[in-house]
This record gives sequence, structure tokens and C-alpha cells, in this order.
Amino acid sequence: MNASRFLAPGLLLTGLWLAVDAAEPVDVSKLPLPVARPVDFVKEVYPIFKESCISCHGPEKQKGKYRMDTKEAAFKDTDYGPTIVPGKSEQSSLIHMVANLIDEMLMPPPSDKPGQSEPLTAEQIGILRAWIDQGAKWPDGPVDVEKPVTFAADIQPMLAASCGSCHGADAPQGGFNALSLAAVLKGGENYGSIVTPGDPKKSSLITIIQGQDEDLPQPEKHKLSPKQVELVKRWISQGAK
Repeated sequence: MNASRFLAPGLLLTGLWLAVDAAEPVDVSKLPLPVARPVDFVKEVYPIFKESCISCHGPEKQKGKYRMDTKEAAFKDTDYGPTIVPGKSEQSSLIHMVANLIDEMLMPPPSDKPGQSEPLTAEQIGILRAWIDQGAKWPDGPVDVEKPVTFAADIQPMLAASCGSCHGADAPQGGFNALSLAAVLKGGENYGSIVTPGDPKKSSLITIIQGQDEDLPQPEKHKLSPKQVELVKRWISQGAK
């Protein structure tokens, strides 16, 4: 006999949160800890929703009949129990899903295309947990913000992983060093400047990382994923800082 069928929803037992309609208990001991600071919904939480969730749970598409672009919709329960329980992130199925604690319900779902659907980091989950634990405050009215993109936090790690073997600090090919902000803004020996802050259309770096610059040998080797290209475009649009 499955005893969990007879336990009231919301029961916390020996570290296990029993999710409604879930086949197996959820082990909340595996959750990343909430960040230990006040969290701002507009600046920190909604940008996570916008980047990772709203394409499938927004005005154009509502997978699982669930959407996250409005306060009223986001707080509705799903088949896996209360989605957002103010003050209790460990009982919120949103947290269970983004932390991959419900079998075959990881959100965002994995993709076979690199860079298309990345799981949330422990830091991001910690931000969401802290927001919920602090009352899950969501201001009235429309909320739409663009997450700031910086070279140090977003672009440099990506370029280091994708381009560092050829464009690192030691004898970079074409004289182009991709590992520092100053070097990227300076450009290479052959091209000169490849970034025009504020204008991605005038920045040849975009053509290069789309694998479309036929002046380069093997242009396809410079191609990044569409999600990475979009991130670079946003960085340039915001001033390439």
C-alpha cells in the first residue's frame, strides 16, 4: 500500500515534501540553499522567468496550461501541487521542477540543441527560493525588464569556453584576444574593431559568431548557438560594458 496516497497535501515528513499527484516523494534536502540576502523581483526574479520560462509559459504558448508572465497566472496550482507557496519555497512545485526533483519534469526541459534550453544554476534557484521565502512579492501591473548583460559575468565565460583555445591571451590567432573586455573592443589585426557599442547590426562580431563571415578560414568553426548569439547581441545593444 502506498501510504503517501493517504497523507494530506502539504505534509512535511522526514525531509520529504510530498507533491500532489506526484508518483514519488520529493527530497527537498537536495535543493540549493536560498541566497542569504533580500531579493528584488523586478531586477532578479522576473529576468529568470523571462529568459528561461516565458517562451513556453507566456502569452503565446502555455505548456501544461500554465503561464508565468502575470501574477495571477503564476500563482495557480498545477497537477504537481501549489506552484508558489509564499514563505515556503520547499513546498513550491516551481522550485521542485527547476531543481529537477520531480521525475521527467525538469524545467526548463532539456534540449538536444546546445545552448537552447539551459537548466537553472544553483544561484538562480537560490534566488527563486529566497524570493518565495521572503513572501513571493510580485508588484501589481505589468512587469517587463531586460536583464543587464555584462562582459565579466556573461560574455567572457562564454567566449573563454568557445573561443579561448584559438583566441586566448597567448599568441591569439589573427591578433584577436577574446578573453578581456578591452581586447574584444579593440578587435584583431585584420579586422580592427568588430564591436560597435549600442549597435549589433554594425558589429561584425555578430556575423563572425553566426558562422557567416566567408572572409575567415572555416567560418563555421566560429559559429555559436543561437542563444549565445542573442546574448552577445543584447550585450552590444546595452552598450558592450
